[in-house]
Amino acid sequence: MRLFVAINFPDYIKSKLKFFIKELRQLPSDAKWVDVPNLHLTIWFLGNVSETEVNTISTILNGSVTGIGPFKLNLDGVGVFQSVERPRVFWMGVSGGTGQLVRLHRQVQEALRQLGFEPERRRYSPHLTLARIRSPHGFVAIYERAKELVSKQVEFGSVNVTSIELMLSELSPRGPKYSILSSIPLMEVDDGNPIAR
Repeated sequence: MRLFVAINFPDYIKSKLKFFIKELRQLPSDAKWVDVPNLHLTIWFLGNVSETEVNTISTILNGSVTGIGPFKLNLDGVGVFQSVERPRVFWMGVSGGTGQLVRLHRQVQEALRQLGFEPERRRYSPHLTLARIRSPHGFVAIYERAKELVSKQVEFGSVNVTSIELMLSELSPRGPKYSILSSIPLMEVDDGNPIAR
C-alpha cells in the first residue's frame, strides 16, 4: 500500500483552483496537471507500507498531533521546483498558520520514526502541487500567466485545518486515485483534557 499523510481541502477551495488551473491548461505546455479532486497538502509521504501496519500507523498519528489545535491556512502565491528554466513541479504556496504546520510535520515524523520511517533530509516546504512539468516547453508562459492571475485574485480562500488524514494512493494508467484510510482530529490539550476548536 502506497501511503501518505496530508491535509485535504474543502470543495469551495478546489472550485476556485479548478478555474485557475483551467485557465492555465489552455496554454501549450508539457505539464501533467493534478486532477482537482486530488489536490492536497502533503505532510509526509510514507511510500510502500504493509497493510498490516495501517492500524498501527493510525494509532501513532493520533498521538503525534498532541498539543496541536486547529489552525488556519491561506492559499498564497505560486512557485516552482527546481527553477523556471528547469521546472519540475509547479505549486501554490500557503501562508497563515505555517508555524503550526511545520510543528505538525515535525511531530508526525518524530512519532513515525519508531516504525522505522526515516525523516526527510530536505527542509519541509509546504505546498499544493498543481502540475508536474515533463519539459520546459511553454512553462515560462504558464508561470507568467499564473502570477498575473494570482495578482488579480483577492484570495483563493482560507481553510480552518481541523484534521490530518492518512491517505492511500492507488496508481493506474488514468492517474492516481486517493482515498482516506483514517482521519486524525487536531485538538489542543488543557490540563490533560482535549479541547476541540
